[in-house]
Amino acid sequence: MRVLIVEDEVSTARRLKRLINEIEPTFEIVATTESVEDTINWLKNNQEPDLIFMDIQLSDGISLEIFNQIKLESAIVFTTAYDEYAIEAFKVNSIDYLLKPINSRQLEKSIRKFHNLREKYAVTDSENPTSANMQKLINQLLDNKKNIRSRFLVKSGVNMQVVNLNEIGLFYIRNHNLYLRTKKGTDFLIDETLDELEKELPGKDFCRISRQMILNLNFISRIKPFFNNRLIIDVSVPFSEDIVVSRERVKQFKEWLKGIELLD
Repeated sequence: MRVLIVEDEVSTARRLKRLINEIEPTFEIVATTESVEDTINWLKNNQEPDLIFMDIQLSDGISLEIFNQIKLESAIVFTTAYDEYAIEAFKVNSIDYLLKPINSRQLEKSIRKFHNLREKYAVTDSENPTSANMQKLINQLLDNKKNIRSRFLVKSGVNMQVVNLNEIGLFYIRNHNLYLRTKKGTDFLIDETLDELEKELPGKDFCRISRQMILNLNFISRIKPFFNNRLIIDVSVPFSEDIVVSRERVKQFKEWLKGIELLD
């Protein structure tokens, strides 16, 4: 098995390499890269490895930027300083984490998990099992770098009131104005743009489905095919207009919903 280590701390990279050689001598560590730029250049000019141990914070940025430029089918094990409680929320079957300082017991479990996944998917599925969950993971981790909104202060007549994020079903544009609509069907005018909101909302819950709308995925009740290769969505929020995923956003939207059985 060919292994790539992406790590900008020389001592950590050296320790990881030694532990891998001790635990799984059959692994060939083909390279160690230290930055986002170095890693992208290496991946563009070399055969893709079977497994990558990847630090999240690198000298020139976050390693997740690599996935914006390179489509990878490799299994990924992230090494990170995030606290263990937060990491548990992001774990999926096909991707693992090693907390720094790297522990040999956890490393051995990650390698065993990698072997088990390869055996499980080798015959039944030619697609690498990491790829289906990669975008979800990236969005989750990038959300940690955002200034995430948890509530909105809105005008209600002459008064002001607070609307919590989990009460909002969607944001939409009408007559050049931006509104949020609550799960009860109440509209409030807000003085922002959809582009600004998209940067402030948690990607695990909110998805931009068109130039006119951002939707809270927790309120989806059904997704149906629509003409011109689009999708139409039923939601549990009172809304009289058709909610349509624009053609250019359908692929991204389906990736978002992978694993959710809603399509008829």
